Amino acid sequence: MYTIGQFSKKTGVTIRTLRFYDEKELLKPSYLSASGRRYYSDQDLIILQNILTFKYLGYSLDHIRDMLNSRQCNLHQSLLRQKEEMLLKKEQLEKTIATLEHALALSEKQESIHTDIFLSLIHGLIKEEEQKQYLKKMLPETFVNDLYNFTREELLEQNKQFMEYAVKLREAYHQQLPDEEVFAIVNNMFALVPEHLMNRAIESASEIEEHLEFDDSLFMTPFTKEEEKWLGGIFVKMSLLNKEEKHEGT
Repeated sequence: MYTIGQFSKKTGVTIRTLRFYDEKELLKPSYLSASGRRYYSDQDLIILQNILTFKYLGYSLDHIRDMLNSRQCNLHQSLLRQKEEMLLKKEQLEKTIATLEHALALSEKQESIHTDIFLSLIHGLIKEEEQKQYLKKMLPETFVNDLYNFTREELLEQNKQFMEYAVKLREAYHQQLPDEEVFAIVNNMFALVPEHLMNRAIESASEIEEHLEFDDSLFMTPFTKEEEKWLGGIFVKMSLLNKEEKHEGT
């Protein structure tokens, strides 16, 4: 028999963890003295090794307890499911790292960053797959795929410029710049989208407006409600101006 201190030294598992495993009914000591002292056996050492092995494989403590207590545990199937879960976690981890790398590249050499504008771009990266599935319910799948078909380098450059123009628009709102100056900023922002995609987006605009209700949890805006209202007015003015120019050209 080993005292909890001896067992801890022998196994390299802290006394605190051994007590926690006892409370979770993962590893009960073989003997408990009248004074409440815990004593462990060599058989307990085997059980602990099993616990640590399962833990290394990514199993939760509750799952480990269930498997240790089950007499009919299909270990092979359990391991297959665990591998699938680990692969999903790996994929998620790789996506998180890629998003962090993008965020670092966006923030590099920036003296000051408008956090809400910056986070709206990162949010878009995180929600990209959900956005695509949402849009495919209303728009042709090929068009939606094309909307998101950018290399990492292209997307990074696009987002850097978007941040720049979004900041300029926010400043234009607060400084109440003339419409002509705001129009130029908006046109530069629109120019970030390839012309063929912009034309297809314009063609689908009526269908989008009829069915699409943007959810802030899916499509995060970098602007406040007041700024959005102001921008809406700018878009209306630009649309009317374009119609007048076309009319004059005919």
